[in-house]
Amino acid sequence: MVHPTATESLTKIRDHEQLPSQLLDTYLTRLQQREPAIQAWTSLAIAPARDQAIALDQQLRDHPPDELLSARPLWGIPIGVKDIFSTVDMPTGWGFPLYDGRYLTEDAAVVSRLKAAGAIILGKTVTTELATAAPGPTANPHNLHHSPGGSSSGSAAAVADGMVPIAIGSQTMGSVLRPAAYCGIFGFKPSFGLIARTGMMSVASELDQVGIFANCIDDVRLVFDGLLNPEHSLPEDTEKSLLQGSSLPRLAWIKTPHWHDVEPVTQARLQQVVDAISQAGTIIHPVELSARCTDYWDTIQTLCAHGLYQHHGGLMANYPSRCSPKLKEWMMRGQGIDASTYARAVAKQKQYQVDVDAILSNYDAIFTPVTSGPAPLGLENTGSPLFCGLWTLCGLPALNIPVGKTSEGLPLGCQLVGRRNHDRQLLQIAQYCWSPIQSRFGGVEVPGASVQYG
Repeated sequence: MVHPTATESLTKIRDHEQLPSQLLDTYLTRLQQREPAIQAWTSLAIAPARDQAIALDQQLRDHPPDELLSARPLWGIPIGVKDIFSTVDMPTGWGFPLYDGRYLTEDAAVVSRLKAAGAIILGKTVTTELATAAPGPTANPHNLHHSPGGSSSGSAAAVADGMVPIAIGSQTMGSVLRPAAYCGIFGFKPSFGLIARTGMMSVASELDQVGIFANCIDDVRLVFDGLLNPEHSLPEDTEKSLLQGSSLPRLAWIKTPHWHDVEPVTQARLQQVVDAISQAGTIIHPVELSARCTDYWDTIQTLCAHGLYQHHGGLMANYPSRCSPKLKEWMMRGQGIDASTYARAVAKQKQYQVDVDAILSNYDAIFTPVTSGPAPLGLENTGSPLFCGLWTLCGLPALNIPVGKTSEGLPLGCQLVGRRNHDRQLLQIAQYCWSPIQSRFGGVEVPGASVQYG
């Protein structure tokens, strides 16, 4: 099923073809039909959302729509927010039972900016336990027996199933791009620090980043521009600066040292995508990572475990019965990380940034796997962030692009990684690559390939 995008809906509002209340009702109808099966939400604010939509209807009658949308670019768009961002009018539970029903006193910076842009915050979406450990009840919309990924499970599933056109998530290792890939939508992690994290639950301060889920690149760009910290200035969006003076993007094709962990169905599709975008004019060259980057997986786990224990270690000490075995495992690892081990991990993070920046000095972006395969069977396994970890460590913008489905109907994705603070450039390169990908692989199964689940 093709779901309307926020960009399309805003055009209809501008052209007086749809009222905000009518748009909201469309999504609420879908939500009421599908939420019992998908379970993407922890809380909903349906009555306040309707009141806001009706008020927006009246404003539309009283003012020119161009004037309204110019001042508030997400005017009337329903949005879901991952339940690690504080909200004054909805509970914020962090995926941890002890915090169920808890109300905080301020909106997170992201929530405030969304409201200022005219968005309707429809509800809070499911997160894994402390955005790290035990999964919630959310199922993959493409197959309810498969995981939607984590930790931004509910945000990805809600967008993929058409309950909202946009949702906000977070990524500490791979919690935006992986669920986006598993659910067959766009997932964008901007450059580190470009979107304020105030009011967002911390896992690891060196890694935590806000992310965006949407059904098209235009919607990603729309929300990114709305959330960007005003004090940040990005390079000019000229074609020359975007593509380093060339009329065609140059991509480095990096399989990573873990290519052997990629399932055959994904290996086949990624090579097909490389062929398709090459035939469309993209310049793409195989590139090897520096040998110094090979231990990135241990480094990111070290930083994640250390941060988790520093921020939340008291929960294991004071409420052990409330902590899942997986959370306790993370906490124990974090507890055992001493100052020198942590310092080495931080130093390695800076080293990776230097090595990857050297690659990106010759290329506009990196093409690389986003997951080892399609969504795993069962809801307990949210998948591995292995193929997202290095780019998160480097603080680079990264985007999942859907690239069709397996013969079992499960989505596949690829990952584009851009230069730091060249986020708009990355989105323009992704748009360039999207046309041949969509025309060749939109909803198409991988020929002669299937996935076996034991």
